[in-house]
Amino acid sequence: MLKSVSKKSKIAEPVSIVAHQLKNPISVLNGYLEVLISEEIGKLNEKQKEYLNDALENVELMSKMVKDILDVSRIEGKEYKIEPQPVDLVKITEKIVGDFSLWAKASNCQIIFQKPSKIPLAYVDPLKIYYVIENLISNAVFYKSSAPGKIEIAIEKKGDKVLFVCKDNGIGITRDDFKKVFSKFYRSETAISLYPSGTGLGLYISKAIVELSGGKIWFETNKNKGTAFCFSLPAV
Repeated sequence: MLKSVSKKSKIAEPVSIVAHQLKNPISVLNGYLEVLISEEIGKLNEKQKEYLNDALENVELMSKMVKDILDVSRIEGKEYKIEPQPVDLVKITEKIVGDFSLWAKASNCQIIFQKPSKIPLAYVDPLKIYYVIENLISNAVFYKSSAPGKIEIAIEKKGDKVLFVCKDNGIGITRDDFKKVFSKFYRSETAISLYPSGTGLGLYISKAIVELSGGKIWFETNKNKGTAFCFSLPAV
């Protein structure tokens, strides 16, 4: 289970303060860029649109990083709120797979999700578990094999639990990294080379969400043959 922390570390507290202060200016910058791109205040040429879209993409990345840092601070300060309710993991997964379909195709990657039938609802916070599933699937796309990527997603009932599995044919995880995978800020050298912009917080936050929901998260891997990230949650 996730270890409880009685108070924020001396390092985490100023970091969380800075992250909190960045929220408003990032939101304002995001709004200005969206207005400019919409051409509500003037036409743009193609090069200007390209630059502004690149800027907006990076602002959105900064916004996600700030949110993740604040979430880590709340988790460590035991202030992270989980509001569980009966949730359909199949519907959430369908939505995320649909949203990722064009990106996956552009990345030479196929996402396969066979919609199961008669899967019970899971007892979890819907917004929080959306983050977990989105993180696992996006990681699978980012770290796919150099060959055509293939991601297989499955949801099934296991006893009194709902099991989610996201399996890829990517780079795998080395034995040296096994104990570090869910650590805060940790990223392997291979992961950094494939996706330099990652923060190393997604799996840490995902682990916290699953465990605070009474579930379990783990992975199974073969180097250069792929990895399956799995989690189970209480069924309703």
